[in-house]
Amino acid sequence: MDIAHDPVAPGGATAASARQQNRRPREPSADAPKPSVSQFVEDIRAAFNARFYLFELEAKRAAWSAAYMLAMAVGAALLGITAWLILIGALIVGAVAVGVPWVVAVASAIALHALAVFFLLRRIRAMVDNLTFAATRRTLSNKESQKVDYGRA
Repeated sequence: MDIAHDPVAPGGATAASARQQNRRPREPSADAPKPSVSQFVEDIRAAFNARFYLFELEAKRAAWSAAYMLAMAVGAALLGITAWLILIGALIVGAVAVGVPWVVAVASAIALHALAVFFLLRRIRAMVDNLTFAATRRTLSNKESQKVDYGRA
């Protein structure tokens, strides 16, 4: 087959001449709009609208994910509580099977839970001071602390 009559290029041009035409810089056409400030502003607005739309979609996705996570956490907590109740019930049944009176077994379980609640509440009360930002309030209200440089240049 002769290279001069290669039908690869459209319009009957040879492949070599088509490659040379692709290498020539294109001249701007007379019909192409010239860039303007209003077009630039419109392009910027379109870009921001696209970004905000993407942000809106991701925010919706995050909200639904958070809702599902909360629902699953509630389900997991309920299952954990159910498992705990079954465990305590099984311990009481086991204690009764060994010969402990059921009143004593139930009272022991209640007493252990009440003791655990007492220690947890004491620990919570001890941590309340951590929520008050006491050092920050002291620093902000102290006139002398405003004069300290803290090593900043």
